[in-house]
Amino acid sequence: MAKAKTQQAHTGKAPTATPTAKTTYHACYKRFAPQAMALPDRDVEVCRADVRIAFANVKRGFQAACADPARIRRALPELPLDDVLALPDLGRALVFAATRVTAKPASSGEIEAKLKVVIELREPMLTLAETLAKRGLLPKDVVAEIRAGSGKYDLASDGMALAHLYEEHAVALRGKHPFSQEEFEQLREASEWLLDTLTPEGARRPAAKQRGEAETMRDRLWTLLVRRYADLRKIGYYFHGDAFEEVTPKLLSRVSSTAVDDVSEEEEIEADAGGGEDAGEGGNHGAVSQPAVVSSP
Repeated sequence: MAKAKTQQAHTGKAPTATPTAKTTYHACYKRFAPQAMALPDRDVEVCRADVRIAFANVKRGFQAACADPARIRRALPELPLDDVLALPDLGRALVFAATRVTAKPASSGEIEAKLKVVIELREPMLTLAETLAKRGLLPKDVVAEIRAGSGKYDLASDGMALAHLYEEHAVALRGKHPFSQEEFEQLREASEWLLDTLTPEGARRPAAKQRGEAETMRDRLWTLLVRRYADLRKIGYYFHGDAFEEVTPKLLSRVSSTAVDDVSEEEEIEADAGGGEDAGEGGNHGAVSQPAVVSSP
């Protein structure tokens, strides 16, 4: 996927980490992917877990153990607390990665549907952007580069760049365009999906290769999560002693139905992952009833 451009170095094409009102699963995935890929191959663990169960336990443990980060820093100065505080977002990245393993290869119909969204929004947004650039409200070079190029991949790149451009200059453009935030989100989501699904030449990636890459990233993110969750359990033990199992449960512990509400956030993943199928393996959809604790990291 093309890289984002910062405010200091505009190119108009496919920015990463586009500012949004909330942290999306996809944004979390892109944030942690480089860290996961940096792990030595020999250290990577194969993920055979139901990642939604693990994610529910991560959030449960995080909320119970990390309410006072300053206190933790004073008590455990050598513990990598910043990594621990990022655990919920790392869990979101893992859930997103798991959807890419289980999702069906994109059909031509799905690709055309996403392209239709981008095409319908791109032209009016780009035409107005050219007018706004002439009036000095948008950078002319960025807008010109968005207009240049052709092909499906370029269209997707344009869509993401336009959504970013309007958001980056939202204050200057307030009241000067008719587009809603919902339209910008639709354009961004469709563009991200296409950039993940298409090659720069516009052809679909071979399904086997795509699945293999997705499995690799899922395993690496899982390994990162296991390592960092161990530090969270150290915090639980330091402050709660033998009760730490209740505060910071094992990653694959089954949680009670009262904790299921915390998993409802995961339903956002379908929109965020571009319609991918359920991420959990073995048909589990998050937390289940109270009993058994399974062997886990």
